[in-house]
Amino acid sequence: MTNTGDSSARFNWKTEDFPAELSIVPLQGFINPGMEVSFQVTFAPVELRNDTRYENLSCFVEGSSSPITFTVTGSCIATSTSREVVNFVCPVRGSHTQTLSVLNPTNQCCSITPVIEGEHWSAALSVNFEPHQNTAFTITYRPMTMTTSGKKHQGSVFFAFPDGTGMLYSLQGTADPPKAEDTIVHELPAKTSRTVLLPVHNWLSRQQRFLVQLEIVKPDKPDATVSLRGIKFIDVPAHANRDYEMSFFTYTEGQFNTKVTFRHHETGEYLFYLVTFKATSPGVLSTIELVTPVRRAASATVQVENPLTTASCLTTECKSRDIIVPPQHTVPGQSKGVLPFEYKPLQAGESTARLTLFSSELGHFHYDLLLRALPPAPEKTVHFNALLGRSHTITVKFINYARFKTTYFCKTDYPDFIVDKSVSVTPGFHVGSEASVDVCFEPPQLGEVKGQLSLSSGVGGEYIFPLHGLCLTPQSQGPFTIKAGGNIIIPFKNVFLQTTAFSFLVDNHHFTVKGGGSIKSKETQNIQVSFEAPPDGSPGPWFGTLTISSQSSEGHRKPYSWVYYLKGHRPESL
Repeated sequence: MTNTGDSSARFNWKTEDFPAELSIVPLQGFINPGMEVSFQVTFAPVELRNDTRYENLSCFVEGSSSPITFTVTGSCIATSTSREVVNFVCPVRGSHTQTLSVLNPTNQCCSITPVIEGEHWSAALSVNFEPHQNTAFTITYRPMTMTTSGKKHQGSVFFAFPDGTGMLYSLQGTADPPKAEDTIVHELPAKTSRTVLLPVHNWLSRQQRFLVQLEIVKPDKPDATVSLRGIKFIDVPAHANRDYEMSFFTYTEGQFNTKVTFRHHETGEYLFYLVTFKATSPGVLSTIELVTPVRRAASATVQVENPLTTASCLTTECKSRDIIVPPQHTVPGQSKGVLPFEYKPLQAGESTARLTLFSSELGHFHYDLLLRALPPAPEKTVHFNALLGRSHTITVKFINYARFKTTYFCKTDYPDFIVDKSVSVTPGFHVGSEASVDVCFEPPQLGEVKGQLSLSSGVGGEYIFPLHGLCLTPQSQGPFTIKAGGNIIIPFKNVFLQTTAFSFLVDNHHFTVKGGGSIKSKETQNIQVSFEAPPDGSPGPWFGTLTISSQSSEGHRKPYSWVYYLKGHRPESL
């Protein structure tokens, strides 16, 4: 319609004059001067008729004294079908698109709305054709349900041309089972749980409840050491996604192929995922810290669960010699076992170790151990009592836990306490073996002294014994009996730390002493005492006293004396 006037006008078609099979758009509008409006007339007959006429179809134009009228003629003919059947194949909820080459048999350009039957097919709403030209028409098959054996989805597409001819294509679709939504691979250490979220899509316009099937596809016969867990169903709102959470756990290393299927219990439609878990060598399950003084045991336990119906025997391994653990541990079926072990160090310091349990059914269990050995507490104090000039020896006993024959090096930090340089001991292992060393207390002066005995070995550790010594005033000794005309030897040791001059005196002239002068430090001198009986023939006995006195010198300003009682007799009067 063209407006050749000078003013604008409204128009309006009288639709009540139109039959049901005829329609026109737009029905009403506004047309400016010099403007042209195109109208689309649609003829949609419902029965065959060779010639149909629709006269005096009216359009009222504002400012016009009479309506504009026109006549429409049309024919409804039988459809002519193409012999070609177009087949489509794709997984359900997938798509398969094909292009049809459609010929326009008329000598005019036209825009045609194809008529598509079958809910699984879709295409463009209209197609433009050039006269006597083939036009590519793309149609897509997107099935929402699977086809059963021997049954296919049926459909058609029809093109009606202006000359009354038409073209019909038959459509057949095969919807195969769905492909996996995704193939997922997870790598994890054995004996750790892995949670996986799988998005579940609802393709319908209503809520769906899916039953969930969890399968371990490979290995073929998994045992209770492998678990795949999740809820049994999931509800998904219309055209929405929800995440499904599942967890995987395995005791042993290996590759495990799983399949998770979400199936609607009524329609049988489903979707699924393929999830592969690659279990590598297990990591450390836990870290255990143990602190104890040397040679004191600290205890700990680890718990092992056996999911199998039969008992499992685990071997244990720990390279630290300070860890005491049973070589084997058996866990009954479907229960938890507790393995106790001890840390008993022999040397102070910090270290690390790994405790490993293994069985062919349950694999490896690794535990890291943080070990800290505190310095040993001092042993019980050893007490000595000695008179000046004499010594006191005590045998000091200790328990050796060294696992091999070893030598302990011995030393004291105070010169009054004397000990051998070393002592060899037999292996003690974890229960220990008793060993001993002699310590001699030989004081050079009166009073109380304190010291320390150290026994150390590269494999057995160190023992510290506090030493307490008390030096008392020399006491008289004797009597020493001497036969007339004979002599005795009295050993006398210089216990002082330097060479000292001593005097030797007897108070009875029948006794004589040979010796005297200076004696080197820690040196023993044999003092010879002789006795001669009086010539008067008296029977006796005769008594005397030998006094040995130190001389005052630098470092020893106070002299000390030692008294020895002497007794002389004739042989027949003994």
